[in-house]
Amino acid sequence: MAKKPKKAKASGSKKARRGTKQAKGGAAKGKSSKAKQQSRKKTAKGGKAAGKGTGRSTVKGKEKRPSKGSGKGSGKIKKEEGRVGEKRKAELEEQTTKKGKSLSGKQQRKKEITKLYGELINPGRTLKADVLVKDILEALSKRSSTLAEYCSTNLGAHVIEACLKWGTRNQRQDLLSRCSSDLIKMAQDRYGHQVVLKLLLYSSKTSAQRKPTDEEKKAQSKNLREILDKFSGKNLHATFFHRYGCRVINGLYYSTTVKASDKRRLLHSIAIPQAVALRRPELPSSKTLREVLQAEDLTEQQRTAIAQHLQEAVEKAIEKELLGLDIVHLLLQAFCEVATDSQLTQLAEQCMDGAAYLLSSKAGAEALLRLLGIANAKQRKALCRDLKGKFAALAKNAVDYVVMIRLATTVDDTVMLSKSMVAEWVQDMEDLCFDKYGHKVLAWIFQPGDPHLFSPYEQKCASLPSPSSLKEPEARRQELVRMLKPSIRAVFLQKPLEAAGDNSAKDLLAAFLASDWDQELILAIVAAAEAEATKENLGLLNSGTVTTTMLILLKLEPEKGPKLAQPLWEKCLKPQMVVAATSRCAFLLLAMLKRPSLSHEAF
Repeated sequence: MAKKPKKAKASGSKKARRGTKQAKGGAAKGKSSKAKQQSRKKTAKGGKAAGKGTGRSTVKGKEKRPSKGSGKGSGKIKKEEGRVGEKRKAELEEQTTKKGKSLSGKQQRKKEITKLYGELINPGRTLKADVLVKDILEALSKRSSTLAEYCSTNLGAHVIEACLKWGTRNQRQDLLSRCSSDLIKMAQDRYGHQVVLKLLLYSSKTSAQRKPTDEEKKAQSKNLREILDKFSGKNLHATFFHRYGCRVINGLYYSTTVKASDKRRLLHSIAIPQAVALRRPELPSSKTLREVLQAEDLTEQQRTAIAQHLQEAVEKAIEKELLGLDIVHLLLQAFCEVATDSQLTQLAEQCMDGAAYLLSSKAGAEALLRLLGIANAKQRKALCRDLKGKFAALAKNAVDYVVMIRLATTVDDTVMLSKSMVAEWVQDMEDLCFDKYGHKVLAWIFQPGDPHLFSPYEQKCASLPSPSSLKEPEARRQELVRMLKPSIRAVFLQKPLEAAGDNSAKDLLAAFLASDWDQELILAIVAAAEAEATKENLGLLNSGTVTTTMLILLKLEPEKGPKLAQPLWEKCLKPQMVVAATSRCAFLLLAMLKRPSLSHEAF
């Protein structure tokens, strides 16, 4: 019984502690107990919660204890929710007001032009193209800005290009006349330079289904002259060494409508210093750049001035990142032909990082041939890394196959080549063997510099000086032969007579057997020829290409080792003697008669 009062006393002490905590909390918030009582009375009368720090809420005048966790934090959440709601409400009000507002004149014209442009490029358009172009041009004439400023935007450039494509000759002429004064500015713009190229294309274009009239030819030449006259002097130099302007000059130089003399004038203005050009007896555009550089009447001072001028132009083009354009490759080619070893070394340090771009043109490839001879091992390795996955395609390219030959004859790290270039060739070996250019890359490794297989141009390109290559050429060649021989041999064993009858593969077959007279391959050729001899008219043996190949192989036959002439006569020609004597195989019979290894009694 004595414990009950103690419990009551304990409970009373808890209430007291709670009260002191609330009192401390209220005092901390700057409110006295009297202020709390007054605020409670106000909330009881109004039926609304107005106590900021009371920790209680009232509903219709009745006090209600807050649940656990509600209090100061919940008040902040309600405030934030209120703010978010206000922002969302404001956004909705702005949207509704915008929907209700009418578009400004500028916005309305843009919308109208965009609608007409969409209709113009639609193949299923309902109106004629020239009518839509006329409406677009009328809408553009209402703009306060010039046409050149409009072409500097993405939409504007696309609209004008579409008008040039689908417009009439008079509409194209109108666009050219309106843009003529601002061509230089447009050529150096991100979007405007594309419009200049389209002006060049369509201002001199007529229907392909008929010949242009004399009047149209005069208009074409006039338009072309109007464009070309803008790019001269300082304007030409400023445009050429510009990121976008150089694309316009490149388009002018490689345009089919521009005359050769005008092209040479553009290039000579960049490549030849004016002091040298004025002292030359010929006209500036009468000779090519290579002919001017190789002229015998050039003095040593003039050659030095040209080389220095070309070096400055090339370095500026590299600085502006213009290596991807073919006209810059012409400057590189000219400079590499007249530069010294020290100048080439300096050039390699500047441009070998972007050397892969040079493979897009013949001039660039020829410049790269000289740079590979002077580049160091690190730069060559970086180039091989950039060309990863493209070696087979480059070996079959009409321009770049000589670069592949040059790589195979200059790179000292044959282990790296085996993992990159040779590995890709092996995967595509059959196509390379029968390709017009790919077979020459492989044949050079087996028979380098053979005048029967390679032209003087190919021999010159592959044998350019290479002072930075340290490995012995023969040791490098033997290592490459060891890598390539098994895969090439497998192709020829599978298709021996097809290779002999192919204009490309026959040269590689001859180079392969000249390097190593393979007995198994000779037997495979004889077996395939024996099978063809049983067919009508001797099959492939009656082919002129096969006959030529057999004559070449008969000359390559060694005195010691497996023979070709004896089994070819016994198994193929002798059983079909009459047919062979009246076919192209008669040349083989005559060649065999001259061989001392075959006795006349055999015939």
